[in-house]
Amino acid sequence: MLDHIHALLSSQSALRVGLLCALILLVIGVIDQLTGNEIALALFYLIPVAIAAWYLSRRVAFLMALAAAIVWLLVDHTSGQSYSHPAIAFWNALVRLSFFALTVYLMSIIRQLLETQTALAQMDSLTGLHNARSFGQASASVFDIARRHGHSSALGYIDIDGFKGVNDSFGHSAGDEILKAVGCALTKRLRVSDLGARLGGDEFAILLPETSMLGARSFFKDLHAALLDLAESNNWPIGFSVGVAVFPFPPLNSDEAVRLADDLMYKVKRSERNSVLFSEFDVEAKNTVKTGPSISQL
Repeated sequence: MLDHIHALLSSQSALRVGLLCALILLVIGVIDQLTGNEIALALFYLIPVAIAAWYLSRRVAFLMALAAAIVWLLVDHTSGQSYSHPAIAFWNALVRLSFFALTVYLMSIIRQLLETQTALAQMDSLTGLHNARSFGQASASVFDIARRHGHSSALGYIDIDGFKGVNDSFGHSAGDEILKAVGCALTKRLRVSDLGARLGGDEFAILLPETSMLGARSFFKDLHAALLDLAESNNWPIGFSVGVAVFPFPPLNSDEAVRLADDLMYKVKRSERNSVLFSEFDVEAKNTVKTGPSISQL
């Protein structure tokens, strides 16, 4: 149930969540007023404050905490709650406000830490690109949207030729520098909608949504040339074998798309290396894949 509530609140705009918090606070205040002093409803005032702290900005959440403290003070005043000194009511309100504000602060910190850890778990620590797991999840969503709207997409699989020799000759630190530079070069050329990933070792993948064979040729030819320039400018004895699978209609399984692009990349490595091989795949209703008539190579 909590998962459903979280999914529902996450899908709403900040304005709607804010209005919901205000409505909950109003309802709690009315119920507190009607039930009188004998029934404690202190815990329930935390509900709108906690929702605001988790789903809205910290500033808005602090305003909600202030509103909750004010509503509680007004209920105390109008319900006939008596104190030995008038200042006690305001002192209690200040204590409640402090408690609500502390709750907002702690929850916002926890949320930030969780978001940071989630982001780190989805990234390759060396290149800043997606890791294999998050790329698989994200690409599945991209292919799902592509199937729904009938859009084409292109998936490129990149392997660094001669990378093992660099590690063996110059050490892993030199290899890491190459991986970082390649990751940076890929990131600079990705659109907001594109996905880039380091799948492991010296293998990378790029998924281009809404991209035809013509667009894939243009992108990966330019990328391959840029990577070769990068290697030459740094005197790195490496090349890049790239397999690009273009899908007018994406396969139901994103792993299958990666496998097809990977197979193309290995065809390049088994032949002349350091080039790009393109192929268009036609996916039938039962998710069988036919190699299209257009297979080309740089």
